[in-house]
Amino acid sequence: MSNHLRVAHKTSVLLLAVFILLIIQSSLSPPARASSSYYVAAMNANIDPGAEDFVVSSINDATSQEIHNFILVLDTFGGNGQNMDNIIIAISKYRGAGNNFTTLIAPFGAHAFSAGAYIAEASTNITIVPGTTIGSATPIVYGIPTGEENTTLTKDINGFSSFMISITPNYRNSNATALMVTKGRSYSCQSINSCEALNNHVVDKVINVSSTNDALLAICGSQCGDIHNPGIRSAFLSILSDPNLDGILFLLGTFAILADVYHPTVIISVVGAAAIALALVGLGVFGASIVSIILMLIGALFIFFELKTHHGISATIGVVIFIVGFILVFSLPAPAPGPGQPTGNLPNPVIGILTYIILGLVGGGVVFGSVYLYKVRETIMQRPLSINPKAIIGKEGYLTSDVKAGEYGTATISSEDYTVSSSENLQKGTKVRVKDVQGLKLSVEKMEQ
Repeated sequence: MSNHLRVAHKTSVLLLAVFILLIIQSSLSPPARASSSYYVAAMNANIDPGAEDFVVSSINDATSQEIHNFILVLDTFGGNGQNMDNIIIAISKYRGAGNNFTTLIAPFGAHAFSAGAYIAEASTNITIVPGTTIGSATPIVYGIPTGEENTTLTKDINGFSSFMISITPNYRNSNATALMVTKGRSYSCQSINSCEALNNHVVDKVINVSSTNDALLAICGSQCGDIHNPGIRSAFLSILSDPNLDGILFLLGTFAILADVYHPTVIISVVGAAAIALALVGLGVFGASIVSIILMLIGALFIFFELKTHHGISATIGVVIFIVGFILVFSLPAPAPGPGQPTGNLPNPVIGILTYIILGLVGGGVVFGSVYLYKVRETIMQRPLSINPKAIIGKEGYLTSDVKAGEYGTATISSEDYTVSSSENLQKGTKVRVKDVQGLKLSVEKMEQ
């Protein structure tokens, strides 16, 4: 057991070291070039907690370095409304301090859809290259009560439409940007002479290039700083904020701890606890309701009760409760928005058929696995010891050295050599019989002729 504890301690230290390295890495941003007057950040990802962390921390980094021009190279299909709103707030603060914020939609084939369209319109300047598109910003709302679909959706569309108009500068066409929300309108740009987005004044400038580097060269030339990309922390938050992964991670962590109880290794319990902790952090980052998380925890407790019931019933109930709680992560309404924020959400991750299949397989594995582990443990405990020290009592052999009374000598018993003692003096070669086992030594007596 002491070895197991030492392994657990080393593992805990290792995990702690990894988290410390992540924190240090996230706090150290690549320094901008000394001669640069532009801070450039490139994001090709969905708008999620990781994207928010990257953009907001990049804006803060630019502010701390007193860089007054920020360029966000954007290519996104959209994402979470709350994360989008937090990015827009950071952009507003940066602009409010007298700085310029440019959204560059590039390279060729890039797009700023949904949440990306709102972020772009909140910018001081929107520059695009041919072959790009902006728009399609109609909100998708989850958890609408039955019978209120039309009224709730209308309210949310109106809220987001007003929000889009409020962040669109007066030198752009707010009527056209509102259509991105109310009609799901998108504006493309085929070429510099045929650019729907520019003609409708939803963007400010088109640069006749196709690559991001050429576009940056046209905007800021030698004054552009290094292109900053999402780091480990942002990528970690993006991965962890997917509730599909969190649910599977939670269930696997629960089963790992259960399996470790049946076959103690300590290390598996540490890994299982870490998996559950990461899943809870991820669900919190995603914004899962407390009701969903509580149900998932109750399900885990019922799975652990299987240690007492041993018939699979408790594990089955636990898996069912857990899956109900997990489904409610996607069904319950999001927390109420803060003052001045639109209601509803832009598209969030949804539970797909693959997730149902994986949860079903893992859940079934937990039930059958818990019963199987108990049966295996029960069988092993009832099995007689393969090596029984007492089984050598009565075996015969002969001394391979002289043995004085009360002292030790050697003997061969059943073709194995042992250290032996006797209550009488015996000579080498004497036939003896084992009468007792004392630790790793045998007590022998002389066999009668």
